[in-house]
Amino acid sequence: MSESKTPVKWGIAGLGNIAQRFATALTQYSIHGELYAVSARNLERANVFGQKFGCDLAYGSYEDMAKNPDVEAVYIATVHPYHRPLAELFLSHNKHVLVEKPAFTNLADWMAMKALADKHGVLLLEAMKTVAFPAYRELKDYLRSNRLQVTSIEAGFGNEHDYDPSLFIFNPELSGGATLDVGVYGLWFYYDLCRSIGIEPSEPKVDMLSAFKEAKVDTDALFTFSQGVEGKISASIVSNLPRVAILRGPELTITIRDKWWNPETIYIEYQGIKNTIQHKVAGNGFEYEIDHMSQLVRDNKVESDILLAEVTVQVIETMERALLNTGYGHLTTIKTSEK
Repeated sequence: MSESKTPVKWGIAGLGNIAQRFATALTQYSIHGELYAVSARNLERANVFGQKFGCDLAYGSYEDMAKNPDVEAVYIATVHPYHRPLAELFLSHNKHVLVEKPAFTNLADWMAMKALADKHGVLLLEAMKTVAFPAYRELKDYLRSNRLQVTSIEAGFGNEHDYDPSLFIFNPELSGGATLDVGVYGLWFYYDLCRSIGIEPSEPKVDMLSAFKEAKVDTDALFTFSQGVEGKISASIVSNLPRVAILRGPELTITIRDKWWNPETIYIEYQGIKNTIQHKVAGNGFEYEIDHMSQLVRDNKVESDILLAEVTVQVIETMERALLNTGYGHLTTIKTSEK
């Protein structure tokens, strides 16, 4: 196997539910990556995870995995407040880093970690898998090549949960809440599409509330954009929201159904003519961002043309400002360390 075809050796830091989905894609569906090492704060847990996915290298310390010179890229899958210290650890050891969304809860952390990544000549990307899906990428090409005007974007992400303070989404100490947990998807979708068609969005009007008096996090959030491309981006951790995204323009309606954030089939009606963009997904979708970043690593790239740093900045800045302005600023300013 030539060097250009050698799979990138990935490590996973933090071994919860989303890490299991990532590992499944990495071991079963990825073309350019391989699961090389896993790490947690507990060795037994790391060993169990490693055995499940056929990975022989399991660490009960993030520092030990960071010191392994053969680990090339690391996926950070811990809860939000632990992203910053782990990103700093792995970037300082010259690892390429893919950090689960939201990458960070405040813009200062992103800027500091991006500067550190640039200093070490490595990648720092936010893991927004939606924009790496083939159907979504083809949609952006379709909009650009046909010079279509989009005037509005509507998307929501919400799942019903009863109030349970033991769940991290309701825990203010873990930066819970609808905006940071699921609002990030819709905002990424909106900002990325606007950027792809050359539109600078306006500042959104933001409405947030807590459905439970005990909750100190936002359980529902609505971001309304009124200029450029109108937008209605909603998020909830207490209600099931429609799983459909709709783009509209002059004589144009584009619909993504069935979990729009995992876009496989996109329905287009333009000037009375119906078209469909379809790319069936064999895995769970994580393989697209894995292979994209792996290719960047092999090509010695330090920026992505899909997981755009500019969009990460827009999304984090919007979420941080919204939370501060609506009285939930404590969710963005938590300081913690990961030993």
